[in-house]
Amino acid sequence: MAHETHLKNNKYRQWVKAGLGLRYLQEGLAPFCDDIGKQQHNDIINKIQQTKTPQPNVPCGACQITTLQPDHVPVSKGICPLLQKNCNCCFPKKTKRCPNNICGAIYDSIIQYHASTPPAPFWRNSDSQQWSTDPWSVCKCFINVPGCKDKTSAVDTELIGLLNVIINNKYFHNHFGCNVTGPNNLFSKVRQYRNDILHSTSMELEESKANTYIEDMIAVLQDGKEIVHRQDAQQAVLKLQELKKKDFVITSESKDEMSENVAAEEEHEELKVLNV
Repeated sequence: MAHETHLKNNKYRQWVKAGLGLRYLQEGLAPFCDDIGKQQHNDIINKIQQTKTPQPNVPCGACQITTLQPDHVPVSKGICPLLQKNCNCCFPKKTKRCPNNICGAIYDSIIQYHASTPPAPFWRNSDSQQWSTDPWSVCKCFINVPGCKDKTSAVDTELIGLLNVIINNKYFHNHFGCNVTGPNNLFSKVRQYRNDILHSTSMELEESKANTYIEDMIAVLQDGKEIVHRQDAQQAVLKLQELKKKDFVITSESKDEMSENVAAEEEHEELKVLNV
């Protein structure tokens, strides 16, 4: 049968192996991203409450991103001091201040933490009405691909989303020992691996390349600053190391895992095309 021929093809087996690697990397990164997102949210809220007068009220739940007035003001007509293009600060007549004195400051914090130049939060992924209480709603502003608005945590966010949060959020940079944004940084390389694997029309991969992909996925989870000390991340490392063994065999279960992973990640690609 045709599928049996595919399963015997070593290059196809290596492609499946690399795809499962993406699945295990997501499993290892997600709890860490959730925890760092909660830390960031707590720091943002605490700082706002300590520095703002009058004392902000939490929760808010009243502010829409399209009409929210930031705390900062333009330096001149149409020029945002935080360098964000088309910032809400440039349209004061169309926006209104947060009634609880909190959401405008969170808006500013998101821009200030964004690592791109100029900063470019992806507001459409997030619900600003949840910013004051939900850490992942803030993190989703750093995912610059569509399709994450309904994701409630890192655990149900696809790998491309987690990698974007890490790369685009300066707060996360402080929790890794490696350079997250430099040339050929590990996270951007792994993000490109993900694209190469999912966009492969042949669904084939050389064994040496598959192993290189997996070695770099392992390196992400063994970063020496924090994540290397987490049990959930190191359990994912053990799964990745198993994939590299010469006797790796594709079972119907592993093939189904790969298919589920591809389907979930490809949903982002379809949404990205629709939102161009």
